[in-house]
Amino acid sequence: MRTLLHRAAGAGALLAIAALLGSSGLVQSTFSVFNSETKNTGSAFAGGWISPPTGLTATASGYDMNLAWTPGTHGPVTGQKVVGVDNGTNSNCTGAAYTAIATLATASTATYPDASRGTLATDGDWFCYQVVSTSATVWTAQLSVAAQLGLAATALSTTNAASNCPGAATPVTGTIDCGDKIIITFNQKPVAPASTVAVCTWAGTGTAGSIVIGDTNATACNASGDAFSIGRLSGMAIGTSVKYSSSAVAVSTTAPWTMTITLSGVKTTSTKSGTFTFTGSNGTTSAATTHPAVLCASTAPTATTCRPSAALAF
Repeated sequence: MRTLLHRAAGAGALLAIAALLGSSGLVQSTFSVFNSETKNTGSAFAGGWISPPTGLTATASGYDMNLAWTPGTHGPVTGQKVVGVDNGTNSNCTGAAYTAIATLATASTATYPDASRGTLATDGDWFCYQVVSTSATVWTAQLSVAAQLGLAATALSTTNAASNCPGAATPVTGTIDCGDKIIITFNQKPVAPASTVAVCTWAGTGTAGSIVIGDTNATACNASGDAFSIGRLSGMAIGTSVKYSSSAVAVSTTAPWTMTITLSGVKTTSTKSGTFTFTGSNGTTSAATTHPAVLCASTAPTATTCRPSAALAF
């Protein structure tokens, strides 16, 4: 008798739990997903829902842009398409108004070469791409990525080597000095300039305080307004004008793509302070042999997208 009562009580508890779960919708929700995905493969959900691509990347090569991704595989992905929009100075693709670029050959296509997407006029612009999975029904799924067009400087930094200048008695810290480095990062590989260049620091404050990298004047460091082959750093306070006439230049062989300028000369620049901004020269070009790009410079419509700034760290 006692065993029967225990069984009845246990059954009642199970019924109560089942009723509670049923009223909450948990059982119904769990079983509807299970049925759609595994038991009822002909349902609208299982037959129509498709997954987006994954791992979308956009790599600049000259004025071309090379896309790569892993195609979506869930559901009946029957096709893919690429859409995009020039988003100007905005790298956030949320809400971007995309337009069609290409319909891809198969649902398994995993790359797309977007030739000559950039131009001199759009150097440095952020371009938003989407790769869209499509099905024979109304289902679509997409993945977005933003990348800069053309050749653009994306970051700037300096290091203080605290090394001796020729003729200096001891290493000098806290000043611009021989051995100090200027490092410029680019969105793609630039052509390496001559192995040595003239770097000129010009005394002054604000816009007057500047560093010319790759002075091209016949008499290097002739004036603060000299033309340059690489770029100019401006917006800082510098105490002394100094010529580093044989500064070494090296470009990295793998990404991230950096150009490192190591100062070499005969004198120390006394003082410096502030934040500097890099303005590039369109005499610098990308290393791409097809549709090579020139460096986004101050004349570009959206030059602010390729003029990185950094606090002085010499």
